[in-house]
Amino acid sequence: MGSTAPRTEGTFEGLSRPTGPNDVFDVPRSPVVPPHRPRPYPLPVCTSPRITALAAAVVDLDESATAAAVASFWAQVAVEGTPLVESDGTDHVVTFLWRDDAAQSVVLHLNKLTDFHDLRQSTMRRLPGTDVWHLSYRMPGTWRGSYTIGPLDVPVSEFDPTGAPDRTLWQRLRSATVTDPLNRFPLADGPDGPVLSTVSLPDAPAQPWLAPRPGTPSGTITVHRFESVALGGTRTVRLWAPPGDGQADLGGYGDGQADLGQRGDRQADLGQCGDLAVVVLLDGDLWGDQGALGSTLDNLVAAGRIPPTAVLMVDPVDMPTRTRDLACNPYFVDFLVDELLPWAGRRVPITVDPARSVIAGQSLGGLTAAYAALRAPHRFGAVLSQSGSFWYPRDDWFATRVAGTAAVRDIRWYLEVGTREWDLLDRTRQLRDILRAADAPVDYHEYDGGHDPVCWRGGLADGLIALVGRA
Repeated sequence: MGSTAPRTEGTFEGLSRPTGPNDVFDVPRSPVVPPHRPRPYPLPVCTSPRITALAAAVVDLDESATAAAVASFWAQVAVEGTPLVESDGTDHVVTFLWRDDAAQSVVLHLNKLTDFHDLRQSTMRRLPGTDVWHLSYRMPGTWRGSYTIGPLDVPVSEFDPTGAPDRTLWQRLRSATVTDPLNRFPLADGPDGPVLSTVSLPDAPAQPWLAPRPGTPSGTITVHRFESVALGGTRTVRLWAPPGDGQADLGGYGDGQADLGQRGDRQADLGQCGDLAVVVLLDGDLWGDQGALGSTLDNLVAAGRIPPTAVLMVDPVDMPTRTRDLACNPYFVDFLVDELLPWAGRRVPITVDPARSVIAGQSLGGLTAAYAALRAPHRFGAVLSQSGSFWYPRDDWFATRVAGTAAVRDIRWYLEVGTREWDLLDRTRQLRDILRAADAPVDYHEYDGGHDPVCWRGGLADGLIALVGRA
């Protein structure tokens, strides 16, 4: 890796950086500690008619007859899949099930419904005399979510569910979770995360672009190791190129540093100007390891909903590095603008037009997408932010700072947040209102769900259509 001149003034977690005319949107350093307010409303716990019927059926049976009735119940559940969904007018009774003779307690980990301040409404009940653990919620037909199940060999009370939030406690509970074996729609939560079980109720937003379509031409993904001068380390980058713009000149390229040139020349070296729209997608490992992203892009291009587009997926190294990179880090923006995009431009013919250049992310990535565009509006003219962490660096600082930034009107915004994200919803609505008051073009969406990749994967397609698509 090449050396750089000493830097002074303005620190970023141990890195120093000169301040100057390019530092137009600086964010004060702050510990990256997500807010964890208690859920502001009770969960809609209810009773399942199916469970009520099973309880009534076994109440007077002997042990052998009870076992037969329960076995018949589980056989039917295996045919239907879980969770059970029973319509109740406009709402639905959603019943989560777990089969276990040995567990002393079972916790349902349901995205943005389970609250680790108080697990009582997320603890499954055992049907007496059976191996059936169950928990039912009454949910609107628009809801979509993911979950895992945590069987424990101790009573859940040992985790002090009504006490102060404790990250060690949360990690212990998380480590005990497993995938629902009877759920038919599993989803990997990144390469190192759990396999999630998912549920989509009948009126949840359609996600028509996910599944592979026979006969649809496929783009190609190549994986590269990229040595960054700006970040002082290596990043993994996945490059998706659409059909017809194959990567014959990409294969086997393993070291981005060899093609970076000198830092002083990078600003002028914008790579090869071309016709492909370009999307920089943060947390690339989350997307690169989900087959649905490739098929989504294939389908969108084939249907003419987006033009031929190159997608750069940037992996985090680990959680500490991700936190540093995605907490409004000016060096990370330098890496994207001065290193990564010129490197990609020498491999596929991407545009240098900011109006056709999108930066997209979720959670801290959604925050960084907004930050990067405000720092580099000459390169990113469109922001796709899903469940953005706009609580950083504190309270409403980010949203109110946006209001005084001249570039805000030159950027097109696609904001999406879940109505179950009680720590993010108000901040995102505030940012929406500030953008609208500034006459910035903003496309805003709320979905009935949480901080959840099963929701984001559909919203990502919708956002791409809105920002680079063709009607």
